[in-house]
Parts: sequence; C-alpha cells; structure tokens
Amino acid sequence: MSQAKNCSPYKNTFFLLFVVATFISNVGTWLFSVGSGWLMTDLDSSPLMVSLVQTATLIPLCILALPAGAIGDIYNQKKIIIISQSFLILNTLVFAYIVYLDKATVTNLLIFTVLNGMGAAFARPVLAALTPQLVGREQLDTAVNLTGVAYNLSRALGPILGGALITIFAIDMPFWVDAVSFAAVIVVILFWKPKKKDDNLPRRKLRLAMADSIRFLRHTPALYHSIMRAIIFFFTAAALWALLPLIAKEQLGGGADLYGYFLGAAGFGAVAGVALSNLTKDKFTTNRITVLTSCILGVCLIILGITSHKYLVMGTCFFSGICWHMAYASIMTSAHYALPKWYGARGMAYFLMAVSGSMAAGSAIWGFLAEQTSIAISLYVSGGLGVALAFVAVKFPLGLAEAGTSKIATDIPELSLPSDKDNGGWIMVQIVYTIARNKKKEALRKIRNLRNSRYRGGAVKWKLFSSAEKENQVVESFYEVSLDQFEIHQRQITKSDKESFDSLKSWIEKNKGSIERQYYLEA
Repeated sequence: MSQAKNCSPYKNTFFLLFVVATFISNVGTWLFSVGSGWLMTDLDSSPLMVSLVQTATLIPLCILALPAGAIGDIYNQKKIIIISQSFLILNTLVFAYIVYLDKATVTNLLIFTVLNGMGAAFARPVLAALTPQLVGREQLDTAVNLTGVAYNLSRALGPILGGALITIFAIDMPFWVDAVSFAAVIVVILFWKPKKKDDNLPRRKLRLAMADSIRFLRHTPALYHSIMRAIIFFFTAAALWALLPLIAKEQLGGGADLYGYFLGAAGFGAVAGVALSNLTKDKFTTNRITVLTSCILGVCLIILGITSHKYLVMGTCFFSGICWHMAYASIMTSAHYALPKWYGARGMAYFLMAVSGSMAAGSAIWGFLAEQTSIAISLYVSGGLGVALAFVAVKFPLGLAEAGTSKIATDIPELSLPSDKDNGGWIMVQIVYTIARNKKKEALRKIRNLRNSRYRGGAVKWKLFSSAEKENQVVESFYEVSLDQFEIHQRQITKSDKESFDSLKSWIEKNKGSIERQYYLEA
C-alpha cells in the first residue's frame, strides 16, 4: 500500500486512509462526549458536575501525555496504537453495558471517562506525530489542514448523530457505536509499515528520554511559544464546551438533540475555518490570525451568555467553531515545524498536555463560577478574559521554526571515542576555539548562539570559558550522562543545528582560527 511522502496528501493513499480512520474514531469520541455530557445532566445537573465530565476526559491526557510520548518515541509506535485502541474498545463496551442496565452513577461515569482519557493519552501523541512521517515537510501545512477538516467534520456530525441516537433509541446507544469506531484505526494501522529505527543505537531509557524532552522544550523557543499560546487560548475557550450542555438544557429548555445541533454547528464552523485558513494564510501572519480569532471567540462567548434564541446560539456556535479551528491549526502547525522525527511523539505530548490541561482547568473553573453565580456570568467572564489574554499572547510569537529544517543531518562525522572503557558514566565534551584576539568578542557572541542547539542535542551543564593562559582561546564545555546517550544524540542532530555550527566553523576558519574537540570519560 502506497505510503509515499513526496506526493500531495490528496494522492497519498495510506495517508487518506489514515485520515478516514481517525475521522471515524473521532465521530465515536464525540458520541461518547455527547452521551456522557447528557447522561450527567440526568444524574446531576449542577454546572460543576457537568463541566467535570470534560475535566475527567482531559486530565489523564495532561498527566500521562509526556511519559506516553516518550514511550511512543522509544518503542514500537504501531503496537502502542493497536494496544491503546483495543483498551478503548473494551472500556467503552463495559460502560455501554452498565448504562444499558441502568446502573450508571456519577461515580462510575467519571471513572470510565477517566479510563477513556488514559487510553487516549497513550494513543493521541503517537497519532498526532504520525502526520509528518506520512507526508513530506513541504506538504505538512496541507496535511494538517486536511486532518483538521476530518476532525472538525467529525465534530460536526458526531454530536448531531449522538443527539439523534439518544432521542431515537436510548442513552446507551452512543457508547456502543463509539466502542466499534475505534476498530477503524486498528484496521488501517495494521497495514502501516513504519521506517525501521537504527538498530545499531543503544535503546534509550524512559527516564532519560523524558529528561531530553524537557531540555528540548526549554531550549526550543518555537515549541515553547506554541505551548504557551495553546495554554492561553484553550483556557478561556474551554467555557464553550463545558457550558454548552447547560445552555441547551437550562437556558433554552431543549433536549439532547438540541445540544447535538449546537455542537454540530460548531463543528461545521470549524470545517469552514479550514477554507478560511487557506484564504488568509498568505494575507495575514499566523500571529495576527490567532489574536483575531481569540478576540472573536471571546465575543461569541459573551453573546452566548446574553441570548436565549436557539438560532442565534447556533449561529454563534458556528462562528466559534471557525475561530477554534483557525487558532488550533495555526498553533499546532507552528509546533509541528519545530519537531524532528525522533522527538515527534514527545513534542506532540507537550502540545496535547497544554491543550488538555488548560481545557480541563478551564472547564472546572468556568463550571464552578457558573454554579456560584450563573451560566451567563461565567460566559461573560471567560469571553472578556479571552479577549484580554489575546493581546498578552503576542509575547509568544508563532512560526519561529518555519524557515528551518528539523530533519536529521546525514553528514555527521564519526566520533573518535575509546570503545574499551566503561560507558556507564558521564562524558565531558570540550571544544577549544583558537581565534584572533581582535575577533574574540564576536566569537563569544557566535558561540553563545549555540547554547540552545547544544541543549536540544542532549547536553547538560553547558558552559563557555575564556582561557586563563591563552588570550586567543575560548573553551566551550558541556556534559552528557553517558557515552551511549552521547552516541544517540549525535545521530539525532538536526540539519538546522548542524548548519549553525558549520556556519561558526566556516567563520573561524575564514579568520585563520581553529577548532579542536576533546572528550573526557568519567573515571
């Protein structure tokens, strides 16, 4: 089956099948969301308890996404997806049977929702990291938009179908259908042939892989800014999904079908947002688009608090969906550009942690505020805060890695390291730069620019020294936790980071200087 990366995403057969499979699975996920949200309004209709359904869904993803992402980068991604999807099938079938027997309670609803969130926590970072593996970098923007269309179409159709299933059949029906939908991803992934990992490299330890990911995040502004923008945007935007069941039931006196229509309107708006994204990406910067959509979404939340007309609510949900997708796609694409393949699952784990964590906290806070005051006041506050935070977010510009390349460099020189020594201890790397004294200040500035790339490459305790004995020498020093880790990291240097060092090296040689590497193993 074709898995060609260089062709258009619309001609990449396997990628299209993957998109269809995730679409089916996401429709099922929205069925669970509608079913659980509406079931909670029957069991306990307080705003806090209704909002806690979304919190219970998202908290596991926030807590487990990082170790799950590290596992996804270390172990067989195909097996991880199949095991996690199988767990979701089993968990949802059990809960569907409990609901069918009319044994559902607030407690077991929240427990099974948390368990579903745990299964999603192990699957979603890997699934999110798959897109750059299936398409080329030049096709990434188109591919992200295509997956966005599928996701948002599922958001449009899933809630409408969920509301209809509850109205026509019973409250347990959405859960049965959701359980079956996970099988679509399993069927397609069975045909996936992932690229084999370098078997000559030692296996990374989970603890060290997680530590690498923290350093990578801290010293990659393009990823860090995307994470911060996600936290800021989704914290206030969470009010839409947390309070929509109560808007339908309490403010408008409607049923599950009306709630499904509202969610569906937001989903169709998100699909329209894909077309708008394509029209505006050449006319506006990513940063301007996210500020504008944040402000419009904030106004939409305020309108939802004011109006009691269902068609105006539906129209407002439609525009909210447009803003939601345009902001989500912009932030996620910015994060994708910053991630090399070897860090894909962990990088997406941070992104998903930011989205799920801010939405989980936001849902609980806006639900609590609605319970203490009113649904309308909670919507006013979240909307107003969303507009205010949109201008705070500009301090974290997006798209910083768009011009670079995160592919692994292929022309890295072989390491001349002793192979007969115990490699379980630390290794210290020293790079001695010999330069003309009148160029020393400029050289120091250029070498300091390597700091982030060293940390991204696995360095610990990076330092820069001026030689006490020779005025024309500068010494760069950093540690690696072991020789094995150093070897792994050297095989994962990106082209952008290698180009930065090569540029420095050319400048030093042009100015008749030299570079000498020295390695010291822990005794």
